[in-house]
Amino acid sequence: MKRTVGILCVAALTVVAGCGTGGGPSVAEIALQEAAALKRRPAFVTADSEGTRLWKLTRDFYKRREHRFAWIDETHPRPQMDDLIRALEAANLEGLDPEMYSLGELTARRLEAGRGFLTRKGFEPQQAAQMDIWLTYLYMKYASDLADGISNLAQADRSWKIEPEPFDPLDHLERALAGNRITESLAELTPQAPQYRLLRESLAEYRKIADAGGWPTLPARLGLRRGQKSENASRLARRLAISGDYTGTVPERGPLAYDHSLSEAIERFQRRHGLEQDGSAGPATVAAMNVPVDRRIAQIRLNLERWRWLPRDLGARHIIVNIPAYRLDVWEGERQVLSMRVVVGRKDTPTPIFNDRMTYLVFSPYWNVPPEIAENETLPAILQDVQFLERNNMEVIDTNGNPVDPTSIDLGDPAGYRFRQRPGGQNSLGLVKFMFPNQFNVYLHDTPADSLFAQATRSFSHGCVRVERPEALAQYLLRDQAAWTPDRIAKAMHSMEEQAVKLTEPLPVYLGYWTASATPEGVHFTGDLYDIDRRQSALVAERAARLKRSARKGGALHAAG
Repeated sequence: MKRTVGILCVAALTVVAGCGTGGGPSVAEIALQEAAALKRRPAFVTADSEGTRLWKLTRDFYKRREHRFAWIDETHPRPQMDDLIRALEAANLEGLDPEMYSLGELTARRLEAGRGFLTRKGFEPQQAAQMDIWLTYLYMKYASDLADGISNLAQADRSWKIEPEPFDPLDHLERALAGNRITESLAELTPQAPQYRLLRESLAEYRKIADAGGWPTLPARLGLRRGQKSENASRLARRLAISGDYTGTVPERGPLAYDHSLSEAIERFQRRHGLEQDGSAGPATVAAMNVPVDRRIAQIRLNLERWRWLPRDLGARHIIVNIPAYRLDVWEGERQVLSMRVVVGRKDTPTPIFNDRMTYLVFSPYWNVPPEIAENETLPAILQDVQFLERNNMEVIDTNGNPVDPTSIDLGDPAGYRFRQRPGGQNSLGLVKFMFPNQFNVYLHDTPADSLFAQATRSFSHGCVRVERPEALAQYLLRDQAAWTPDRIAKAMHSMEEQAVKLTEPLPVYLGYWTASATPEGVHFTGDLYDIDRRQSALVAERAARLKRSARKGGALHAAG
Protein backbone atom coordinates (compact mmCIF):
# COMPACT_ATOMS: atom_id res chain seq x y z
CA MET A 1 0.00 0.00 0.00
CA LYS A 2 1.11 3.59 -0.74
CA ARG A 3 0.80 6.40 1.78
CA THR A 4 0.49 9.99 0.52
CA VAL A 5 3.01 12.49 1.90
CA GLY A 6 1.46 14.68 4.51
CA ILE A 7 -0.91 12.17 6.12
CA LEU A 8 -0.95 12.76 9.85
CA CYS A 9 0.66 9.89 11.74
CA VAL A 10 -0.04 9.31 15.39
CA ALA A 11 1.95 6.37 16.70
CA ALA A 12 -0.37 5.80 19.61
CA LEU A 13 -3.28 5.27 17.25
CA THR A 14 -1.86 3.52 14.20
CA VAL A 15 1.65 2.41 13.45
CA VAL A 16 2.55 3.29 9.86
CA ALA A 17 6.17 3.73 8.83
CA GLY A 18 5.61 5.39 5.49
CA CYS A 19 4.43 8.71 6.97
CA GLY A 20 6.36 11.92 6.52
CA THR A 21 8.68 11.82 3.58
CA GLY A 22 7.79 8.97 1.23
CA GLY A 23 5.26 6.44 -0.01
CA GLY A 24 7.18 3.28 0.95
CA PRO A 25 5.71 0.17 2.56
CA SER A 26 4.40 0.33 6.08
CA VAL A 27 5.96 -1.42 9.04
CA ALA A 28 3.16 -3.99 8.87
CA GLU A 29 3.73 -4.61 5.16
CA ILE A 30 7.46 -5.09 5.72
CA ALA A 31 6.71 -7.49 8.58
CA LEU A 32 4.29 -9.41 6.37
CA GLN A 33 6.85 -9.77 3.58
CA GLU A 34 9.53 -10.95 5.99
CA ALA A 35 7.25 -13.44 7.75
CA ALA A 36 5.92 -14.92 4.51
CA ALA A 37 9.44 -15.33 3.11
CA LEU A 38 10.48 -17.69 5.89
CA LYS A 39 10.86 -21.29 4.78
CA ARG A 40 10.85 -22.51 8.38
CA ARG A 41 7.39 -23.61 9.46
CA PRO A 42 5.67 -21.47 12.11
CA ALA A 43 4.42 -23.17 15.26
CA PHE A 44 0.85 -23.43 13.95
CA VAL A 45 1.91 -25.58 10.95
CA THR A 46 1.83 -29.32 11.59
CA ALA A 47 5.18 -31.07 11.22
CA ASP A 48 4.13 -33.44 8.43
CA SER A 49 3.75 -33.53 4.66
CA GLU A 50 0.34 -31.88 4.82
CA GLY A 51 1.68 -29.00 6.88
CA THR A 52 4.66 -28.60 4.54
CA ARG A 53 2.36 -28.48 1.53
CA LEU A 54 0.00 -25.91 3.05
CA TRP A 55 2.84 -23.72 4.33
CA LYS A 56 4.34 -23.62 0.82
CA LEU A 57 0.94 -22.67 -0.59
CA THR A 58 0.62 -19.94 2.06
CA ARG A 59 3.97 -18.44 1.05
CA ASP A 60 3.01 -18.71 -2.64
CA PHE A 61 -0.25 -16.92 -1.88
CA TYR A 62 1.54 -13.82 -0.56
CA LYS A 63 4.15 -13.89 -3.28
CA ARG A 64 1.43 -13.92 -5.95
CA ARG A 65 -0.32 -10.95 -4.36
CA GLU A 66 2.93 -9.01 -3.82
CA HIS A 67 2.68 -9.41 -0.05
CA ARG A 68 -0.54 -7.47 0.39
CA PHE A 69 -2.70 -8.17 3.43
CA ALA A 70 -5.77 -10.36 2.91
CA TRP A 71 -7.59 -10.37 6.25
CA ILE A 72 -6.36 -7.30 8.10
CA ASP A 73 -6.22 -3.67 7.05
CA GLU A 74 -2.73 -3.40 8.54
CA THR A 75 -4.06 -2.74 12.03
CA HIS A 76 -7.75 -3.66 12.04
CA PRO A 77 -9.69 -6.76 10.94
CA ARG A 78 -11.42 -6.71 7.59
CA PRO A 79 -14.91 -8.20 7.20
CA GLN A 80 -13.31 -11.25 5.57
CA MET A 81 -11.77 -12.18 8.93
CA ASP A 82 -15.21 -12.19 10.52
CA ASP A 83 -16.52 -14.31 7.64
CA LEU A 84 -13.77 -16.87 8.19
CA ILE A 85 -14.45 -17.04 11.93
CA ARG A 86 -18.16 -17.63 11.23
CA ALA A 87 -17.28 -20.39 8.78
CA LEU A 88 -15.01 -22.07 11.34
CA GLU A 89 -17.80 -21.93 13.91
CA ALA A 90 -19.80 -24.12 11.52
CA ALA A 91 -17.09 -26.82 11.49
CA ASN A 92 -18.85 -28.46 14.43
CA LEU A 93 -21.93 -29.02 12.24
CA GLU A 94 -19.77 -31.01 9.84
CA GLY A 95 -18.49 -33.26 12.61
CA LEU A 96 -15.14 -31.43 12.82
CA ASP A 97 -13.73 -29.88 15.98
CA PRO A 98 -13.44 -26.08 15.51
CA GLU A 99 -10.49 -26.04 17.91
CA MET A 100 -8.45 -27.83 15.25
CA TYR A 101 -8.61 -24.44 13.54
CA SER A 102 -7.95 -22.29 16.63
CA LEU A 103 -11.49 -20.92 16.78
CA GLY A 104 -11.28 -19.92 20.45
CA GLU A 105 -8.01 -18.04 20.00
CA LEU A 106 -9.16 -16.41 16.79
CA THR A 107 -12.33 -15.19 18.45
CA ALA A 108 -10.37 -13.80 21.40
CA ARG A 109 -7.90 -11.97 19.13
CA ARG A 110 -10.78 -10.60 17.07
CA LEU A 111 -12.59 -9.28 20.14
CA GLU A 112 -9.39 -7.70 21.39
CA ALA A 113 -8.80 -5.95 18.09
CA GLY A 114 -12.48 -4.96 17.92
CA ARG A 115 -12.02 -2.67 20.86
CA GLY A 116 -10.47 -0.38 18.27
CA PHE A 117 -13.93 1.02 17.57
CA LEU A 118 -13.46 2.97 20.79
CA THR A 119 -9.72 2.90 21.47
CA ARG A 120 -8.35 2.27 17.95
CA LYS A 121 -5.99 -0.24 19.49
CA GLY A 122 -6.02 -2.75 16.66
CA PHE A 123 -3.06 -5.04 15.95
CA GLU A 124 0.59 -4.20 16.32
CA PRO A 125 2.45 -4.41 12.94
CA GLN A 126 4.29 -7.65 13.70
CA GLN A 127 1.17 -9.18 15.19
CA ALA A 128 -0.89 -8.08 12.19
CA ALA A 129 1.54 -9.78 9.79
CA GLN A 130 1.58 -13.00 11.78
CA MET A 131 -2.19 -12.95 12.17
CA ASP A 132 -2.82 -12.45 8.45
CA ILE A 133 -0.55 -15.34 7.54
CA TRP A 134 -2.16 -17.52 10.20
CA LEU A 135 -5.64 -16.80 8.84
CA THR A 136 -4.53 -17.68 5.32
CA TYR A 137 -3.11 -20.97 6.50
CA LEU A 138 -6.26 -21.75 8.51
CA TYR A 139 -8.51 -21.03 5.54
CA MET A 140 -6.56 -23.40 3.30
CA LYS A 141 -6.34 -26.02 6.05
CA TYR A 142 -10.09 -25.98 6.71
CA ALA A 143 -10.85 -25.87 2.97
CA SER A 144 -8.61 -28.90 2.39
CA ASP A 145 -10.23 -30.80 5.25
CA LEU A 146 -13.72 -30.11 3.89
CA ALA A 147 -12.70 -31.06 0.36
CA ASP A 148 -10.54 -34.12 1.05
CA GLY A 149 -10.98 -35.02 4.71
CA ILE A 150 -8.55 -34.48 7.55
CA SER A 151 -5.17 -34.72 5.86
CA ASN A 152 -6.71 -37.14 3.37
CA LEU A 153 -6.52 -40.00 5.84
CA ALA A 154 -7.94 -42.21 3.11
CA GLN A 155 -4.40 -42.43 1.82
CA ALA A 156 -3.19 -43.51 5.26
CA ASP A 157 -5.43 -46.57 5.21
CA ARG A 158 -4.45 -49.12 2.59
CA SER A 159 -7.96 -50.57 2.52
CA TRP A 160 -9.42 -47.35 1.08
CA LYS A 161 -8.73 -46.92 -2.64
CA ILE A 162 -11.44 -44.48 -3.71
CA GLU A 163 -9.78 -41.72 -5.71
CA PRO A 164 -10.56 -38.21 -4.36
CA GLU A 165 -11.20 -35.22 -6.57
CA PRO A 166 -8.14 -32.94 -7.00
CA PHE A 167 -8.44 -29.71 -4.99
CA ASP A 168 -6.34 -26.55 -5.03
CA PRO A 169 -6.90 -24.57 -1.80
CA LEU A 170 -4.79 -21.64 -3.00
CA ASP A 171 -6.86 -21.14 -6.14
CA HIS A 172 -10.04 -21.54 -4.10
CA LEU A 173 -8.90 -18.88 -1.61
CA GLU A 174 -7.97 -16.40 -4.32
CA ARG A 175 -11.35 -16.75 -5.99
CA ALA A 176 -13.14 -16.47 -2.62
CA LEU A 177 -11.35 -13.21 -1.79
CA ALA A 178 -11.91 -11.79 -5.26
CA GLY A 179 -15.64 -12.47 -5.02
CA ASN A 180 -15.89 -11.61 -1.31
CA ARG A 181 -17.32 -15.12 -0.73
CA ILE A 182 -15.32 -16.49 2.18
CA THR A 183 -18.18 -18.18 4.04
CA GLU A 184 -19.90 -19.40 0.89
CA SER A 185 -16.68 -20.71 -0.63
CA LEU A 186 -16.13 -23.00 2.34
CA ALA A 187 -19.73 -24.16 2.58
CA GLU A 188 -19.69 -25.26 -1.06
CA LEU A 189 -16.79 -27.64 -0.37
CA THR A 190 -18.90 -29.94 1.81
CA PRO A 191 -20.13 -33.11 0.06
CA GLN A 192 -23.29 -32.32 -1.86
CA ALA A 193 -24.70 -35.85 -1.76
CA PRO A 194 -28.11 -36.04 -0.05
CA GLN A 195 -26.78 -38.90 2.10
CA TYR A 196 -24.19 -36.56 3.60
CA ARG A 197 -26.73 -33.83 4.32
CA LEU A 198 -29.09 -36.27 6.05
CA LEU A 199 -26.23 -37.70 8.11
CA ARG A 200 -25.16 -34.19 9.12
CA GLU A 201 -28.72 -33.48 10.28
CA SER A 202 -28.68 -36.73 12.24
CA LEU A 203 -25.50 -35.63 13.99
CA ALA A 204 -27.32 -32.57 15.32
CA GLU A 205 -30.24 -34.73 16.48
CA TYR A 206 -28.01 -37.20 18.32
CA ARG A 207 -26.14 -34.35 19.98
CA LYS A 208 -29.48 -33.09 21.32
CA ILE A 209 -30.14 -36.55 22.71
CA ALA A 210 -26.71 -36.51 24.37
CA ASP A 211 -27.32 -33.04 25.83
CA ALA A 212 -30.59 -34.31 27.30
CA GLY A 213 -28.79 -37.17 29.06
CA GLY A 214 -28.79 -39.89 26.41
CA TRP A 215 -30.86 -43.03 26.81
CA PRO A 216 -31.17 -45.50 29.69
CA THR A 217 -29.33 -48.82 29.80
CA LEU A 218 -31.66 -51.81 29.57
CA PRO A 219 -31.22 -55.13 31.36
CA ALA A 220 -29.45 -57.65 29.12
CA ARG A 221 -32.48 -59.96 29.38
CA LEU A 222 -35.84 -58.20 29.46
CA GLY A 223 -37.99 -61.33 29.72
CA LEU A 224 -40.81 -59.82 27.67
CA ARG A 225 -43.83 -61.73 26.44
CA ARG A 226 -46.19 -60.37 23.82
CA GLY A 227 -49.47 -59.16 25.22
CA GLN A 228 -48.23 -58.90 28.82
CA LYS A 229 -47.74 -55.70 30.78
CA SER A 230 -44.45 -55.11 32.58
CA GLU A 231 -42.07 -52.47 33.87
CA ASN A 232 -39.44 -53.69 31.41
CA ALA A 233 -41.81 -52.99 28.51
CA SER A 234 -42.06 -49.41 29.79
CA ARG A 235 -38.27 -49.14 29.99
CA LEU A 236 -37.99 -50.51 26.45
CA ALA A 237 -40.59 -48.08 25.09
CA ARG A 238 -38.87 -45.18 26.82
CA ARG A 239 -35.55 -46.15 25.25
CA LEU A 240 -37.10 -46.49 21.77
CA ALA A 241 -38.96 -43.21 22.11
CA ILE A 242 -35.72 -41.32 22.69
CA SER A 243 -34.26 -42.58 19.41
CA GLY A 244 -37.54 -41.90 17.58
CA ASP A 245 -38.46 -45.53 16.97
CA TYR A 246 -41.49 -45.64 19.29
CA THR A 247 -44.17 -42.98 18.85
CA GLY A 248 -46.75 -44.22 21.30
CA THR A 249 -47.47 -42.91 24.79
CA VAL A 250 -44.96 -43.93 27.43
CA PRO A 251 -46.17 -43.84 31.07
CA GLU A 252 -43.93 -41.95 33.49
CA ARG A 253 -44.16 -44.94 35.81
CA GLY A 254 -45.89 -48.27 35.89
CA PRO A 255 -46.12 -51.17 33.41
CA LEU A 256 -46.81 -51.03 29.68
CA ALA A 257 -48.25 -53.67 27.39
CA TYR A 258 -45.89 -55.38 24.97
CA ASP A 259 -48.32 -54.84 22.08
CA HIS A 260 -48.17 -54.54 18.30
CA SER A 261 -47.02 -50.91 18.33
CA LEU A 262 -44.06 -51.74 20.58
CA SER A 263 -43.18 -54.74 18.41
CA GLU A 264 -43.25 -52.48 15.33
CA ALA A 265 -40.93 -50.03 17.08
CA ILE A 266 -38.49 -52.87 17.80
CA GLU A 267 -38.61 -53.92 14.15
CA ARG A 268 -37.90 -50.35 13.07
CA PHE A 269 -34.91 -50.23 15.40
CA GLN A 270 -33.70 -53.61 14.12
CA ARG A 271 -34.04 -52.45 10.51
CA ARG A 272 -31.96 -49.36 11.29
CA HIS A 273 -29.23 -51.46 12.92
CA GLY A 274 -28.93 -54.31 10.43
CA LEU A 275 -30.47 -56.88 12.76
CA GLU A 276 -32.92 -59.68 12.10
CA GLN A 277 -36.35 -58.04 12.06
CA ASP A 278 -38.39 -60.29 14.33
CA GLY A 279 -39.91 -57.63 16.61
CA SER A 280 -38.40 -59.29 19.68
CA ALA A 281 -36.02 -57.61 22.09
CA GLY A 282 -33.45 -60.39 22.18
CA PRO A 283 -29.85 -60.12 23.43
CA ALA A 284 -28.41 -58.77 20.14
CA THR A 285 -31.13 -56.12 19.87
CA VAL A 286 -30.76 -55.04 23.50
CA ALA A 287 -26.98 -54.87 23.10
CA ALA A 288 -27.43 -52.49 20.16
CA MET A 289 -29.86 -50.38 22.20
CA ASN A 290 -27.32 -50.13 25.01
CA VAL A 291 -24.57 -48.65 22.84
CA PRO A 292 -24.07 -45.18 24.43
CA VAL A 293 -25.17 -42.17 22.43
CA ASP A 294 -21.63 -40.74 22.54
CA ARG A 295 -20.39 -43.79 20.64
CA ARG A 296 -23.11 -43.33 18.04
CA ILE A 297 -22.10 -39.68 17.66
CA ALA A 298 -18.49 -40.73 17.12
CA GLN A 299 -19.67 -43.26 14.54
CA ILE A 300 -21.64 -40.58 12.68
CA ARG A 301 -18.66 -38.21 12.70
CA LEU A 302 -16.34 -40.89 11.29
CA ASN A 303 -18.76 -41.63 8.48
CA LEU A 304 -19.19 -37.93 7.66
CA GLU A 305 -15.41 -37.90 7.28
CA ARG A 306 -15.60 -40.83 4.86
CA TRP A 307 -17.96 -38.87 2.63
CA ARG A 308 -15.29 -36.17 2.40
CA TRP A 309 -12.92 -38.79 1.01
CA LEU A 310 -15.11 -39.17 -2.07
CA PRO A 311 -15.11 -36.89 -5.11
CA ARG A 312 -17.49 -33.97 -4.61
CA ASP A 313 -19.02 -34.73 -8.01
CA LEU A 314 -20.11 -38.37 -7.91
CA GLY A 315 -21.64 -38.18 -11.38
CA ALA A 316 -25.15 -37.32 -12.55
CA ARG A 317 -25.92 -41.05 -12.36
CA HIS A 318 -23.93 -43.41 -10.17
CA ILE A 319 -24.02 -46.62 -8.18
CA ILE A 320 -23.08 -46.79 -4.50
CA VAL A 321 -22.49 -50.11 -2.77
CA ASN A 322 -22.34 -49.77 1.02
CA ILE A 323 -20.35 -52.87 1.95
CA PRO A 324 -21.14 -53.22 5.71
CA ALA A 325 -24.81 -52.34 5.07
CA TYR A 326 -25.06 -54.95 2.27
CA ARG A 327 -26.88 -52.43 0.05
CA LEU A 328 -26.66 -51.20 -3.53
CA ASP A 329 -28.31 -47.93 -4.51
CA VAL A 330 -28.55 -46.28 -7.91
CA TRP A 331 -28.71 -42.49 -7.78
CA GLU A 332 -29.76 -39.88 -10.30
CA GLY A 333 -28.85 -36.53 -8.80
CA GLU A 334 -30.87 -36.25 -5.59
CA ARG A 335 -33.08 -39.26 -6.34
CA GLN A 336 -32.51 -42.87 -5.38
CA VAL A 337 -34.02 -44.72 -8.36
CA LEU A 338 -33.13 -48.33 -7.59
CA SER A 339 -32.13 -50.18 -4.43
CA MET A 340 -31.38 -53.77 -3.54
CA ARG A 341 -29.65 -56.07 -1.09
CA VAL A 342 -26.23 -57.48 -1.90
CA VAL A 343 -23.83 -60.17 -0.71
CA VAL A 344 -20.23 -59.02 -0.15
CA GLY A 345 -16.85 -60.59 0.62
CA ARG A 346 -16.09 -62.59 3.72
CA LYS A 347 -13.73 -61.22 6.35
CA ASP A 348 -10.88 -63.30 4.93
CA THR A 349 -11.75 -62.33 1.33
CA PRO A 350 -13.06 -58.77 1.78
CA THR A 351 -14.64 -56.71 -0.95
CA PRO A 352 -12.16 -53.93 -1.74
CA ILE A 353 -13.10 -50.27 -1.21
CA PHE A 354 -12.58 -48.40 -4.47
CA ASN A 355 -14.30 -46.62 -7.35
CA ASP A 356 -14.31 -47.17 -11.09
CA ARG A 357 -16.63 -46.86 -14.09
CA MET A 358 -18.97 -49.57 -15.33
CA THR A 359 -18.62 -49.93 -19.10
CA TYR A 360 -20.40 -53.15 -20.11
CA LEU A 361 -22.37 -56.13 -18.90
CA VAL A 362 -22.28 -59.78 -19.90
CA PHE A 363 -25.34 -61.99 -20.28
CA SER A 364 -25.04 -65.75 -19.71
CA PRO A 365 -21.43 -65.39 -18.59
CA TYR A 366 -18.76 -68.00 -18.19
CA TRP A 367 -17.17 -68.02 -14.77
CA ASN A 368 -13.41 -68.12 -15.15
CA VAL A 369 -12.23 -69.53 -11.83
CA PRO A 370 -9.53 -67.23 -10.35
CA PRO A 371 -6.15 -68.95 -9.89
CA GLU A 372 -6.27 -68.73 -6.10
CA ILE A 373 -9.72 -70.35 -5.94
CA ALA A 374 -8.66 -72.96 -8.49
CA GLU A 375 -5.63 -73.92 -6.41
CA ASN A 376 -7.26 -73.82 -2.98
CA GLU A 377 -10.75 -75.09 -3.77
CA THR A 378 -11.28 -76.48 -7.28
CA LEU A 379 -8.25 -78.77 -7.58
CA PRO A 380 -8.71 -80.30 -4.10
CA ALA A 381 -12.38 -80.93 -4.94
CA ILE A 382 -11.40 -82.69 -8.19
CA LEU A 383 -8.95 -84.92 -6.33
CA GLN A 384 -11.69 -85.97 -3.93
CA ASP A 385 -14.48 -86.33 -6.52
CA VAL A 386 -13.80 -87.22 -10.17
CA GLN A 387 -17.34 -86.13 -11.06
CA PHE A 388 -16.91 -82.65 -9.57
CA LEU A 389 -16.40 -80.87 -12.92
CA GLU A 390 -19.28 -82.59 -14.68
CA ARG A 391 -21.65 -82.11 -11.77
CA ASN A 392 -20.87 -78.37 -11.62
CA ASN A 393 -21.02 -77.86 -15.40
CA MET A 394 -17.33 -76.94 -15.52
CA GLU A 395 -14.64 -77.46 -18.12
CA VAL A 396 -10.88 -77.27 -18.38
CA ILE A 397 -9.04 -75.18 -20.96
CA ASP A 398 -5.39 -74.51 -21.61
CA THR A 399 -3.70 -71.11 -21.57
CA ASN A 400 -4.78 -70.58 -25.21
CA GLY A 401 -8.44 -71.24 -24.44
CA ASN A 402 -8.54 -74.71 -26.00
CA PRO A 403 -10.63 -77.44 -24.28
CA VAL A 404 -8.67 -80.06 -22.35
CA ASP A 405 -9.72 -83.57 -21.40
CA PRO A 406 -10.00 -83.43 -17.58
CA THR A 407 -8.53 -86.90 -17.28
CA SER A 408 -5.30 -85.66 -18.91
CA ILE A 409 -4.62 -82.86 -16.42
CA ASP A 410 -1.07 -82.85 -15.09
CA LEU A 411 -1.67 -82.06 -11.44
CA GLY A 412 2.03 -81.33 -11.06
CA ASP A 413 1.62 -78.30 -13.35
CA PRO A 414 -1.74 -76.67 -12.44
CA ALA A 415 -0.62 -73.29 -13.82
CA GLY A 416 -0.96 -74.69 -17.33
CA TYR A 417 -4.73 -75.02 -17.01
CA ARG A 418 -7.76 -72.83 -16.39
CA PHE A 419 -11.11 -73.88 -15.06
CA ARG A 420 -14.33 -72.25 -16.08
CA GLN A 421 -18.00 -72.84 -15.46
CA ARG A 422 -20.31 -72.83 -18.46
CA PRO A 423 -23.27 -70.39 -18.70
CA GLY A 424 -26.53 -71.41 -17.08
CA GLY A 425 -28.57 -71.28 -13.93
CA GLN A 426 -25.93 -73.24 -12.04
CA ASN A 427 -23.18 -70.73 -12.86
CA SER A 428 -21.65 -69.04 -9.81
CA LEU A 429 -22.09 -65.65 -11.51
CA GLY A 430 -25.74 -66.34 -12.21
CA LEU A 431 -27.20 -65.09 -15.47
CA VAL A 432 -25.48 -61.70 -15.84
CA LYS A 433 -22.41 -59.83 -14.62
CA PHE A 434 -21.78 -56.07 -14.57
CA MET A 435 -18.24 -55.05 -15.44
CA PHE A 436 -16.08 -52.11 -14.39
CA PRO A 437 -12.56 -53.42 -15.15
CA ASN A 438 -10.26 -52.85 -12.18
CA GLN A 439 -7.06 -54.04 -10.53
CA PHE A 440 -8.99 -56.20 -8.06
CA ASN A 441 -10.90 -58.22 -10.69
CA VAL A 442 -14.08 -57.44 -8.75
CA TYR A 443 -17.50 -56.83 -10.30
CA LEU A 444 -21.24 -57.08 -9.64
CA HIS A 445 -23.07 -60.24 -10.62
CA ASP A 446 -26.14 -62.40 -10.25
CA THR A 447 -26.09 -65.54 -8.08
CA PRO A 448 -28.00 -68.83 -8.00
CA ALA A 449 -27.93 -68.69 -4.17
CA ASP A 450 -30.90 -66.37 -3.74
CA SER A 451 -31.61 -67.59 -0.22
CA LEU A 452 -28.58 -65.68 1.11
CA PHE A 453 -30.35 -62.34 0.60
CA ALA A 454 -32.83 -63.18 3.35
CA GLN A 455 -30.07 -63.22 5.98
CA ALA A 456 -29.30 -60.11 8.03
CA THR A 457 -25.54 -60.63 7.69
CA ARG A 458 -24.49 -61.24 4.08
CA SER A 459 -20.71 -61.62 3.81
CA PHE A 460 -20.23 -64.87 1.89
CA SER A 461 -18.41 -64.08 -1.36
CA HIS A 462 -14.75 -64.18 -2.43
CA GLY A 463 -14.83 -60.40 -2.89
CA CYS A 464 -17.24 -59.75 -5.74
CA VAL A 465 -20.68 -58.27 -5.04
CA ARG A 466 -23.75 -60.43 -5.67
CA VAL A 467 -26.89 -58.42 -6.42
CA GLU A 468 -30.44 -59.29 -5.42
CA ARG A 469 -32.21 -57.88 -8.51
CA PRO A 470 -29.90 -58.39 -11.49
CA GLU A 471 -32.61 -58.21 -14.12
CA ALA A 472 -33.88 -54.85 -12.80
CA LEU A 473 -30.31 -53.50 -12.76
CA ALA A 474 -29.73 -54.70 -16.34
CA GLN A 475 -32.97 -53.05 -17.49
CA TYR A 476 -31.93 -49.78 -15.87
CA LEU A 477 -28.46 -49.82 -17.41
CA LEU A 478 -29.81 -50.54 -20.92
CA ARG A 479 -32.87 -48.31 -20.75
CA ASP A 480 -31.39 -45.87 -23.26
CA GLN A 481 -30.85 -48.65 -25.83
CA ALA A 482 -34.29 -49.23 -27.36
CA ALA A 483 -33.33 -52.60 -28.85
CA TRP A 484 -32.77 -54.00 -25.38
CA THR A 485 -36.35 -54.52 -24.23
CA PRO A 486 -37.14 -56.35 -20.98
CA ASP A 487 -38.06 -59.45 -23.00
CA ARG A 488 -34.78 -59.41 -24.91
CA ILE A 489 -32.83 -58.96 -21.68
CA ALA A 490 -34.62 -61.95 -20.11
CA LYS A 491 -33.89 -64.09 -23.16
CA ALA A 492 -30.22 -63.08 -23.19
CA MET A 493 -29.90 -63.99 -19.53
CA HIS A 494 -31.19 -67.49 -20.24
CA SER A 495 -29.65 -68.04 -23.67
CA MET A 496 -26.74 -70.18 -22.42
CA GLU A 497 -24.51 -68.21 -24.83
CA GLU A 498 -22.21 -65.52 -23.49
CA GLN A 499 -22.96 -62.05 -24.87
CA ALA A 500 -21.35 -58.72 -23.91
CA VAL A 501 -23.25 -55.44 -24.25
CA LYS A 502 -21.50 -52.08 -24.02
CA LEU A 503 -23.14 -49.25 -22.08
CA THR A 504 -23.86 -46.04 -23.99
CA GLU A 505 -22.02 -44.06 -21.30
CA PRO A 506 -19.75 -45.28 -18.49
CA LEU A 507 -21.43 -45.27 -15.09
CA PRO A 508 -19.43 -44.40 -11.92
CA VAL A 509 -19.46 -47.15 -9.29
CA TYR A 510 -18.39 -46.60 -5.67
CA LEU A 511 -17.77 -49.56 -3.40
CA GLY A 512 -17.65 -47.76 -0.06
CA TYR A 513 -17.72 -48.43 3.66
CA TRP A 514 -20.23 -46.56 5.82
CA THR A 515 -21.24 -47.97 9.19
CA ALA A 516 -23.59 -45.02 9.74
CA SER A 517 -25.83 -43.82 6.94
CA ALA A 518 -28.95 -41.70 6.95
CA THR A 519 -32.32 -42.04 5.25
CA PRO A 520 -35.57 -40.16 5.83
CA GLU A 521 -36.41 -42.96 8.31
CA GLY A 522 -33.38 -42.10 10.44
CA VAL A 523 -29.77 -43.18 10.92
CA HIS A 524 -28.88 -46.73 9.95
CA PHE A 525 -26.00 -48.23 11.93
CA THR A 526 -24.21 -51.42 10.92
CA GLY A 527 -21.54 -53.65 12.39
CA ASP A 528 -17.89 -53.00 11.55
CA LEU A 529 -17.62 -55.95 9.14
CA TYR A 530 -13.91 -55.63 8.34
CA ASP A 531 -12.80 -53.90 11.56
CA ILE A 532 -12.12 -50.69 9.63
CA ASP A 533 -13.93 -48.34 12.04
CA ARG A 534 -11.48 -49.06 14.82
CA ARG A 535 -8.41 -48.49 12.64
CA GLN A 536 -9.67 -45.34 10.95
CA SER A 537 -11.03 -43.89 14.19
CA ALA A 538 -7.53 -44.13 15.65
CA LEU A 539 -6.06 -42.40 12.60
CA VAL A 540 -8.61 -39.58 12.73
CA ALA A 541 -8.15 -39.13 16.49
CA GLU A 542 -4.36 -38.97 16.14
CA ARG A 543 -4.58 -36.42 13.35
CA ALA A 544 -7.13 -34.30 15.21
CA ALA A 545 -4.93 -34.27 18.33
CA ARG A 546 -1.95 -33.15 16.26
CA LEU A 547 -3.97 -30.34 14.68
CA LYS A 548 -5.19 -29.15 18.07
CA ARG A 549 -1.65 -29.13 19.47
CA SER A 550 -0.50 -26.98 16.54
CA ALA A 551 -3.54 -24.76 16.94
CA ARG A 552 -2.72 -24.15 20.61
CA LYS A 553 0.86 -23.26 19.69
CA GLY A 554 -0.40 -20.80 17.12
CA GLY A 555 -2.79 -19.27 19.62
CA ALA A 556 -0.02 -18.86 22.21
CA LEU A 557 2.21 -17.25 19.59
CA HIS A 558 -0.37 -14.67 18.64
CA ALA A 559 -1.39 -14.00 22.21
CA ALA A 560 2.24 -13.21 22.95
CA GLY A 561 2.49 -11.03 19.85
